[in-house]
Amino acid sequence: MASLITVQLGLLDPLYSLFGLVLGTLYTWLNSYGLVIILFTILIRLVLMPLGLRSQRSTLRQQMLQPEVNEIKRRYGKDQARVNELTQQLYKENGISMMSGCLPTLLQLVVIWPIIYIFRAPLRFISSVDMQNIYKIANMLGDKGLMTAAQVKNVASMDIPVLNGLNASGSALQQSVSNGWIRLPQFIDTKFLGMDLGMTPSYNPLQWFGSQWQIQLPLVLLIIITMLTYFFQMRIMRKSTARPEKTKEEKQREKANPAKRGQDPDPGAGMMKGMNLFMPLIMLFTMFSMPASMCLYWLFQNVMYLIQSALGYQYYVKPIRLAHAAEQAVFDRSRPGGSSIESPEKSGGFKAFFERLRSKKDD
Repeated sequence: MASLITVQLGLLDPLYSLFGLVLGTLYTWLNSYGLVIILFTILIRLVLMPLGLRSQRSTLRQQMLQPEVNEIKRRYGKDQARVNELTQQLYKENGISMMSGCLPTLLQLVVIWPIIYIFRAPLRFISSVDMQNIYKIANMLGDKGLMTAAQVKNVASMDIPVLNGLNASGSALQQSVSNGWIRLPQFIDTKFLGMDLGMTPSYNPLQWFGSQWQIQLPLVLLIIITMLTYFFQMRIMRKSTARPEKTKEEKQREKANPAKRGQDPDPGAGMMKGMNLFMPLIMLFTMFSMPASMCLYWLFQNVMYLIQSALGYQYYVKPIRLAHAAEQAVFDRSRPGGSSIESPEKSGGFKAFFERLRSKKDD
């Protein structure tokens, strides 16, 4: 197990170096730990946003092709291999990659791993303080009762207690500078808008309103705001779908033929449902087990996702909805007396739309 962890960390060493360099440079310019985290989060999301938008476009095309996928299933339902072959061929002809929807999620997991470690050890990764000097400072703070024995032992993976100890004791900071263990420009002030981003929020409600309420309550409120932005973001993403609402005729067909219910599922619904359950748990775990800087990162990542959803709706979802509405209007006008409840897909209106959609390739 230990060898596996070593290999994983070795593979991510370039990200540790890159993220540490960016964060250190930003802190030198801004001299505000909170602003550094916010700007860093925005930069990360701007880099990943084109891939996210491309994935969203691919998912929308996949949704709009679902009636044809269902037709393949209807014709070759007993031959699963043939169904898979024709479905993959259909997606390939339309420039749809099944991996495009998973790639942004995988990249997010790859990126979050070094961020977690960097936010736990800013002296090591952001300020580039020598590890031996961090050990010396930790031992000195331990002798003064400003760090526990467990914190001193784990200082290589989490040096936030060192920062907290130096913040709490001016004499300890002065001694560390005098001994050459740390330079003042390397010292990070974790205070931001009345919050200490170096503190870990407590999951105990008694501490939120107890003697340390001035420290803990703002951090818990930050967690609440972060989770609200997440659920708002998920709601926006559910609403920002190219799939039109079911028409009255479609609902009548489903009522007359229960077998049609669920025949046209959202191909990304299963993955989305899993993410809706999985991501809040990850967020809550990291926010209550790590310094509050991680919470600030999650908050502004949610904000950037909201912006991405708005862009995706404006440039991908809305045009598809308008095209669908135009096709539906043409179909409605062509029906004699409006009495037929024939499927629009079978009438040729949607078929023409799908043909146009199929002819478009990714840029």
